[in-house]
Amino acid sequence: MQPKQPLQPSRTVSSRIVPLLLHTLLCVLPAAPASAQGTAVAACAAAGAAGAARPAAADLSGLHAAERQRAEAIGGRDVAALRNLISGDYYHVETNGRVRTKTEFLQLLERDDFEFRSYVVDDMEIRLFDGGRAALVAGRFHAALQAPDGQPGPRTLRGRYVRLWTLSPEGWRNTMQQSTEIRPVPSRRAARKQP
Repeated sequence: MQPKQPLQPSRTVSSRIVPLLLHTLLCVLPAAPASAQGTAVAACAAAGAAGAARPAAADLSGLHAAERQRAEAIGGRDVAALRNLISGDYYHVETNGRVRTKTEFLQLLERDDFEFRSYVVDDMEIRLFDGGRAALVAGRFHAALQAPDGQPGPRTLRGRYVRLWTLSPEGWRNTMQQSTEIRPVPSRRAARKQP
């Protein structure tokens, strides 16, 4: 059996995502977000045409709806809904660091190998870019994971996520997803016992 080759992002993914993420990291994320309709939205005045844009209410409501639909589809393992919400060049990074394409992610759900049995977004911040045609959404979630064989009950996972959305003629499409587990901070006593 040959080892799996690492996922090579397509030229389309690289050309769209990398500049947006670099811009976000260098310009937008350090800024204090301003509240808008219960969602934080930040602007970067010096960024020019490629920077963050002050969103219209319609832009935000459509993106909120897409985020809600995605959360419901993840919790219910609704492959058809996710197929419509996820772009063809989707890039998915799980909490354990594993990378999946759209096809790999949807196949995982179809086989029912996906551990999430529920998925709830606790809060989110939205930043629109490129005149409202792209959005970076960052937030926190909690999920119930199926219990490993032989263990009772589901396990709760708490995490942070970053998602990149692009606005197409059909609506908002999720282009990239990155999750990181929030682990409890060990007590000082437990930390001293570790080598």
